[in-house]
Amino acid sequence: MKNKVYINEKIYDAENAKVSIFDRGYLFSDGIYELIPYFDKKPFLFDDHYSRLQKSLRMVEINNPYSEDKWVNDIENFVKTCIFENFYLYIQVTRGIPENFDDNILREHAATKNYKTCVTMFYSKIKNLKDNNIIGKKSIIMDDKRWMNCDIKSISLLYNSYAKTIAHKQGAFEAILLRDGIVTEGCSSNVFIIKNNTIKTSPESNLILPGVTRSFVINSVIKDSDYDVREENFSEEELLDADEIFITNSTQGILPITHINNKEINNAECGYITSKLYKIFTEKIN
Repeated sequence: MKNKVYINEKIYDAENAKVSIFDRGYLFSDGIYELIPYFDKKPFLFDDHYSRLQKSLRMVEINNPYSEDKWVNDIENFVKTCIFENFYLYIQVTRGIPENFDDNILREHAATKNYKTCVTMFYSKIKNLKDNNIIGKKSIIMDDKRWMNCDIKSISLLYNSYAKTIAHKQGAFEAILLRDGIVTEGCSSNVFIIKNNTIKTSPESNLILPGVTRSFVINSVIKDSDYDVREENFSEEELLDADEIFITNSTQGILPITHINNKEINNAECGYITSKLYKIFTEKIN
């Protein structure tokens, strides 16, 4: 394996990377993560991703273990080991392990001790979006049964992973989630619908993750198009009645959804507006 892993200021071959089983991230999902795409070896929206990392740490009361300068320096040195042109950098920060186990208590729900924060990073190859033909994806609809702080980029992704697996088993790429009949987001994406040339997406709240790519699409991509965007709630009925649907995430940018359950959207083809936005997006990523 060619990938490397960063753990607490040291770099390892991926197959030799290890963390303690007593890390609170392993025991309780007590940590946060961030994912930064690199296109042609250049980070995309680095400052926005770093700001979200800081915010998530504050929200779960984990002290940021590094200064911003150290983060930048360590990341730059680490990604120099990456041989891929297009990849994502995964960053995870957990509360870590107790500084000592003198009380012989190896696991307790409350974080009552002093802990050694654990910082890990790895990278993984992704496609070059500029050379990637935009292809419609299938999605299913599922109830949103996650906790009420979805705006924290928590490593606790059990339901997201479960729903995504159910979608995969049904031949779909994504599961779009509903809470009380209102669309929130996808398992690993934000959702946009288009109706009568107007684009709509869920507003930021504790019920969705404030996607960095989502914000970029709203504030930079759509801004450069001839279309209006509204950040407001929309229902399952509006989703199914949409002229076009697309989702956004960090590694794939904009992806059209051409099937919802067994229903075709836009005759199962990528719509004109989605295609136009994708073109604008790929022109901006470098």
